[in-house]
Amino acid sequence: GTGIRAISRRASRTMPPSAERIASFLLECHADELRRMVDEEEESAQYSLQVSFLRLCGFDPAIGTMLLEEPKKTLQLLDDGLAEAQNKVLQVDSRIQENARSCRKPWARVRVQGIHFQDVERVSPTIGSIRSIHCGRFLSVAGTVIRTGLVKMLESQQLFECTKCKHKFNADVSLELGKISLPAKCPSDRPNPCKGVNFKGIEGTQIHRDYQEIKIQERNQGLSVSAVPRSIVVVLEDDLVDTCKAGDDVVITGTVMRQWRRMFPGSRCDLDLSLLANSLQVKNEHKSKVEVESETVQIFQDFWRKQCEAKCPLAGRNAILASICPQVYGLFSVKLAVALMLIGGVPRTASNGTHIRGEVHLLLVGDPGTGKSQFLKYAAKLSPRSVLTTGMGSTAAGLTVTAQRDGGEWVLEAGALVLGDGGLCCIDEFDGIREADRATIHEAMEQQTLSVAKAGLVTTLNTRTTVFGVTNPK
Repeated sequence: GTGIRAISRRASRTMPPSAERIASFLLECHADELRRMVDEEEESAQYSLQVSFLRLCGFDPAIGTMLLEEPKKTLQLLDDGLAEAQNKVLQVDSRIQENARSCRKPWARVRVQGIHFQDVERVSPTIGSIRSIHCGRFLSVAGTVIRTGLVKMLESQQLFECTKCKHKFNADVSLELGKISLPAKCPSDRPNPCKGVNFKGIEGTQIHRDYQEIKIQERNQGLSVSAVPRSIVVVLEDDLVDTCKAGDDVVITGTVMRQWRRMFPGSRCDLDLSLLANSLQVKNEHKSKVEVESETVQIFQDFWRKQCEAKCPLAGRNAILASICPQVYGLFSVKLAVALMLIGGVPRTASNGTHIRGEVHLLLVGDPGTGKSQFLKYAAKLSPRSVLTTGMGSTAAGLTVTAQRDGGEWVLEAGALVLGDGGLCCIDEFDGIREADRATIHEAMEQQTLSVAKAGLVTTLNTRTTVFGVTNPK
């Protein structure tokens, strides 16, 4: 370990930003991860090395600036630096040299994380604010996965031969065009340039990669009133495929690119903006994982200490309930019920393996004009993850999951209960749901799962959500 870091420190003083410079950063900050990577037995498997963007900028700000401005070139440079760092680890570490299975992993990739900053439009725009000016930029977006496509095999590279001079060269696939991009003329560098324009693919030289498309949508909490949540297609490759499911909150870092739609004679040429992911982080916020600041904990402890000294803890409870939905006066029992629903219980698993849910569902029944919808909207704002819908405009497919055709194949798109997994699902005008549609959410409320069998897709999705229904008496 000491020898590896010594090499990296000597290299960092002299070398300009290059693959060698990046290799020295990886040797200095990620030596342990590199050793574990080269120690793995499977050489052809796909590996990732998670790198912090702030740490990379702290080592060399020029690399961070170059990543934001020229992501395609810089990401390739990072992968080359990772390959160089693996070679140096194999040369220096004597313990690894004794292991015959240790080798360089050609399919290892660098995944850059930690670029998502709140209120920084340059690198962390909302999905709805992504425009054509962002094309080619490296940025980070946060959203909820509403659809996951099937994992496919993509032909990423193939060896071609010029039919005139027999020169061989590699051609990469263009994700924007959806096909392998061939040069306009032969790329041979001989003294007498070959002007051949016909190329022949060589059988057995194709390189394939895993490929998947997902669709993410803006989070409802950050939207203004009457705003329609926007969505964007995200392309996942290699080890990123199949790492998230519908309903997950994710933070994705990648490059904005254009994708041509399928063109037909006489039709207009359309382009779609999509995101080529470099890293993906699942950020599901469950009750047990919500971080509370130390100042908030101190305020909470001081509040209850004063109530205990006054020997009146119920007065403290009443003060908290009075601050719930303050625009509605009175209704103490209703505010108590809403507070207990938001707090919830503790899920547990019995000795025989039976799972007992901790979520508490609530049905609020009241006359028109008594403030039911105010409680509903306040609870949705108070919960870290919530979905708000109405019974009159909801169907069974909209509440649970719907099957859609995507390029000749069927995929599942999440509904309100799946998007509210780990949070709160608020349904206004609960009596407006048809009886047949209402029966479909019983499994989601009691078993916290949703069994789906649509268009040949049979699966089970998690719906660990609290249902808050509001209705008028009949």
